[in-house]
Amino acid sequence: MYRLLLRLFPRDIRREFGADMEALFEYHRRRAHGFETLRLWARAVTDALRHGVALRIERLLMDTIAHDVRFAVRSLIKQPAVAAAILLTLGLGIGANTAVFSVVHAVLLRALPYPEPDQLVMIFEKRPAEGVMDNVVSPADYLDWARMSRSFSSMSAYQEATVDLTGVGDPIQLAAGAATPGFFEVLGTRMLHGRSFAPDEAVLGRQTVVVLGYGLWQQRFGGEATAVGRNVTVNGVAHRIVGVLGPEFESPAGPVEIWAPMVLQAGSEPPPRASHQLSVYARMKPDVTLEQARAEMDALGRQLEAEYPNESRGHGAHVISLRERMVGPVKQGLVVLTLAVAFVLLIACTNVANLLLARGASRRRELAVRAAVGATRARLLRQSLTESVCLAVASGVVGIGIAVLLVRTLVAQTPPALRGVGLARASLSPTVLAFACALCVVTGVMAGLLPAWLVSRDDLNRPLRDQGRGPSTIRKGVRFSLIVAEVSLTSLLLVGAGLLLRSFERVVSQPAGLELESRLTTTVTLPRSRYPDADTRRRAQLEIEKRVGGVHGVTAVGVTNNLPLSGSDSRRGIIVEGLERREGDAPVRAHPRIVSPDYFRAAGLHLAEGRLFNDADTAKAPTIVMINQTMARRYWPGGSAVGKRMMFTGGDSWREVVGVINDVRHWGLDRVVNPEVYMPFAQQPSATLSIVIHAAGAPEALAPDVTRAIQGFDRDMPLGLTRTMEQVAAESLASRRWSAVLLGSFAVLALVLAAVGIYGVMSHIVAARTGEIGIRLTLGSRPARILRDVLREGLLYAAVGLAIGLGVSLAVMRGLSSMLFEVTPADPFTLAAVGAMLLAVSAAACLGPALRAMRVDPIEALRFQ
Repeated sequence: MYRLLLRLFPRDIRREFGADMEALFEYHRRRAHGFETLRLWARAVTDALRHGVALRIERLLMDTIAHDVRFAVRSLIKQPAVAAAILLTLGLGIGANTAVFSVVHAVLLRALPYPEPDQLVMIFEKRPAEGVMDNVVSPADYLDWARMSRSFSSMSAYQEATVDLTGVGDPIQLAAGAATPGFFEVLGTRMLHGRSFAPDEAVLGRQTVVVLGYGLWQQRFGGEATAVGRNVTVNGVAHRIVGVLGPEFESPAGPVEIWAPMVLQAGSEPPPRASHQLSVYARMKPDVTLEQARAEMDALGRQLEAEYPNESRGHGAHVISLRERMVGPVKQGLVVLTLAVAFVLLIACTNVANLLLARGASRRRELAVRAAVGATRARLLRQSLTESVCLAVASGVVGIGIAVLLVRTLVAQTPPALRGVGLARASLSPTVLAFACALCVVTGVMAGLLPAWLVSRDDLNRPLRDQGRGPSTIRKGVRFSLIVAEVSLTSLLLVGAGLLLRSFERVVSQPAGLELESRLTTTVTLPRSRYPDADTRRRAQLEIEKRVGGVHGVTAVGVTNNLPLSGSDSRRGIIVEGLERREGDAPVRAHPRIVSPDYFRAAGLHLAEGRLFNDADTAKAPTIVMINQTMARRYWPGGSAVGKRMMFTGGDSWREVVGVINDVRHWGLDRVVNPEVYMPFAQQPSATLSIVIHAAGAPEALAPDVTRAIQGFDRDMPLGLTRTMEQVAAESLASRRWSAVLLGSFAVLALVLAAVGIYGVMSHIVAARTGEIGIRLTLGSRPARILRDVLREGLLYAAVGLAIGLGVSLAVMRGLSSMLFEVTPADPFTLAAVGAMLLAVSAAACLGPALRAMRVDPIEALRFQ
């Protein structure tokens, strides 16, 4: 009986271990009595069933799968053109999806690179009446929040800056961050070398310490640990290096190369409450939820509003998770991009299904023979799926190679504004490779399931009865569905890309308010150590303008503190003389600009009313301002603003409006214009000089001479990024351009795949109907009629798919509304253009098979019927 049980094991197992197993069983059987004998037999039967039968099934499956894989590889080698087309088609789809998933994983799915990231939040000033929830914070509000709140274990303020580093190699201008002590502790960051800022180092006169970013430490200090403790010259003042950040640190505020402590209060002067410029980071206590923190900060906002009604009326505090703040601006774009590449993959799968269906139709006789010798329909289904999965796996290898190139391109071409959200971490990590492997299997099943199912359900006896006469064809309903699906998916992608491109075109066509052509810009900072007061800054500004103006090819030079379209900005509260205020009105605000008299001519701004600044507007002259048209309309409606007066909140002198300048889209071509106040540089000197140069010729050619002119004035004064105004404007649109170009590229790829798919189906139809076409030609049908019929059939399929796709797009594209500018999701121009393009491409794809059909030789066609 035990020998019979051993028959359940494979033969080689019995041959090698059978005698030992039998002897062991006999040994235990002789010593067992009564109930122990029953237990012994139960264990023997269970062991034979669990291990013997399972091992047989496993080997059978492995042998069958290995046979199916070998057969699939041999059959594909016999048709290299079909295999290559499938590999390239699926490789593009898998590669694009893998690359985009690597970005999505790095930005949206992976946790922030800080300990307990869910406890990190940002706190903004909110003004619900104005629809603003993320305004920067005043120093006074930050200090009150840090002192009064109980929901946070730590809180710190941050402000971006630009500094000059000298004495270590050539002078260089660096992106810097000023932060209150505790900033790195809030993020949970540990120094690679040294320490972070001490509390007593955020005091005026003692803030002469810095922390280096890893990249700067490597480039300028050779990566030596002895750099800690050395002195470097920052803005003309000696600073001691106290710490070095590790390579894994990512600043939540974007790329920063050097850090310094922030001084919020100087002497006995109270910190300002009407000036807003700080970003606030905080870490919640472990037992505090985001809702509890928001409730407490709402209560604090109401308390401060009651204490300071003039400065804080309508203000509050808004708490948002750091993750939501960092990924929020790019989340929608990445979701749209993910859907786009998913559509590309679906179109690729449809194309492959077309090819596999045509290939399966041509192999019907082979499949019938296999069925005749005993293959079941399930066996044929499995063999077909195995072939498609093998193709998908091979395509995955191609796709991973494509993904490597795409990831590098995505990271390199991403606009700077979007690089601070973890994009640098995008790579083909193990998680991404696992996704690619799963995608290969899913893609293989998706592409091969329909062809395999149709082949397995076909009448396998008919090919044997037909004796191989006449080509086999795809069922009419199936080919109709495939073309309709391809065109529908493609039309959705094209509509989305068309809306973004049309929106981008509308943005580009917006007037900037200043002249972009023939303008060169650069920025310098006047260090406090060498230019400590207003007089030295005035003299430096005049001398720099004089030297740059003397460069051959320069027609005008002007200076401002905030360059338009650059993202640099500030805002202050103002008091407008005679403006009636009611209880509950929002505070009056404007955005200050400090400019030299020649700035308007150099930048190409135009006077709308009054006069421009001139050399007589000195520090001793009456304080004056110019305003933009938006401010004039808002605060002096129905009359002239020239001659009226305004004052900055917290100031002690009125400033007369002497002129109104045209509106400038300072915040971007797609942003609204806000009230702006221009002040003469002589009356309000700034340490930051953004120089605007009007060139007689090509502005780029002036860059070396301008650099020499400025460094001839001060050899330790490095220049910031030197760009043309056209480049500045282009960079302000980089995010929109990035989204439009990416989606447009995938839409073009989808269009090409759809054209190939339509061409393939129509070619197969023509080949299958060669006999019918030959009969029609023999009976007198004209070739032009054949051409028209084939084109009509293909265009009918495309028109149905287009109608479905455009109809679905009217509902789906509403999700793009926030990414559009002056374009509606149902933009008729875009829909019409997409419809015309798809019909034209479909007609072109059908034309080749149609021309081949009209050239059929009736005698050759009828010979095999």
